[in-house]
Amino acid sequence: MASLRQDSLTLLNLAWPVVINRAGILTLSITDTVMVGRYAAEHLAYAGIGMVPSNIYILILIGLLMGTPVLVSNNFGAGKLKQAGAIWWQALPWGFALGVLGFVFCAFGEQFLLLTGQTPEMAEKGGRISFIAGLSLPLAAIHMTTGFFLEGTRNPRPGMIIMLAANVINIFANYLLVYGLYGLPELGAEGSIWATFIVRIMQVIAILGYVWLFVDHEKYGLNNLPKWNWAGGRDLRRIGYASGLSMGMENTAFNALALFAGLIGASVVAANVIMINVFALFFMIGLGFGVATSVSVGNAYGAGDHAAVTRWAWLGLFLQTVFMIGAAAFMFAFADVAAGFYTKDAVVVTLAAAMISYAAIGVICDTGQSLLTMSLRARGDTWAPTLLHLFSYGVVMMPATYIFMFVLERGAMGIVDGVLVGTLVPFILVALRYRWLDRQSLSQPAVSS
Repeated sequence: MASLRQDSLTLLNLAWPVVINRAGILTLSITDTVMVGRYAAEHLAYAGIGMVPSNIYILILIGLLMGTPVLVSNNFGAGKLKQAGAIWWQALPWGFALGVLGFVFCAFGEQFLLLTGQTPEMAEKGGRISFIAGLSLPLAAIHMTTGFFLEGTRNPRPGMIIMLAANVINIFANYLLVYGLYGLPELGAEGSIWATFIVRIMQVIAILGYVWLFVDHEKYGLNNLPKWNWAGGRDLRRIGYASGLSMGMENTAFNALALFAGLIGASVVAANVIMINVFALFFMIGLGFGVATSVSVGNAYGAGDHAAVTRWAWLGLFLQTVFMIGAAAFMFAFADVAAGFYTKDAVVVTLAAAMISYAAIGVICDTGQSLLTMSLRARGDTWAPTLLHLFSYGVVMMPATYIFMFVLERGAMGIVDGVLVGTLVPFILVALRYRWLDRQSLSQPAVSS
């Protein structure tokens, strides 16, 4: 019992800064949404549609960079600290190049939105949003890669502090640029995206400054630049390809909801944006437990401790589930308050509140599947969770959502039907996969994909 209590405290001590950090990512988006929603409901629709290309790509980007925390945590657990530092050096140029590729994709946002059936006006307005959002992607890649390195070495607090500062700056930048105060142009939805770009610059300067000034360069071998070559990043890319494909499919499925909503009307798009924002905020809070758990699993896997690989995952899932049940109850109870916080449009508020209260159930399963998926990759299981996600989101969630909305004529509530199905199925599948690997590890010295 004493060991269980100590393990729980250890996990919680690692989790809480990550919880604040991940929640801070969403509060940046929430600030943008609230400011734009209170400026004009139609601008909220433009932002919701225009952010689809970058929202799809940024989770693909996170997935492609997931080799960084996995390999850093494995080497940290094995005591190979200089190798952990070398992984970060390898990851930086890889991440920046992926960010530039994302900008190119977002630059063609208008054409992408037209192909998905959006109206010319919605595609034109959204395309401009998409272009500006794409400018932030190379900066986001540098920031995320460095944050992953710090988290993998069990040092998440600098990222938390930087994220808190970023949120303060973002509030003021939004206020100035959305409404055009102090002689600045009144940019509406576009102003909120420019504010994000400013915040990204600040985050990169701050986190690289921390590594330069406060991380032990000798301990992690940061003074020794590795040879940047394609072969040297093979393991980094191997994990990243599988994770990027997995997260890309998940994010594509969720962003397809916005495109489906656009086929009904602007009010449904705005309500869906609000629902997804609230859902994502609670998901990010739960994701903090997932990151802490996967780092602990990765450390144990690197040290060759299979018992700890099993123990950390299920303990993390238990603690996360207890917390998320309370979070879901809060989400349900204050759905109308949350919806009213985003916009004054009565129609949008009513619809969004109904969608939020219904979607609260899904956040428990979604955070749980994410925790187990990250833990699977931390223990070397690369492609199995990807295949499970491709099935869950591509074969199940997107077709089911379309059927609920248009065939069964559930309309906007059909979106949430799809969310519930699309979170329960992968949770069950990855839990079964993790349990199967636990049984296999009893007879094998190591588990790998």
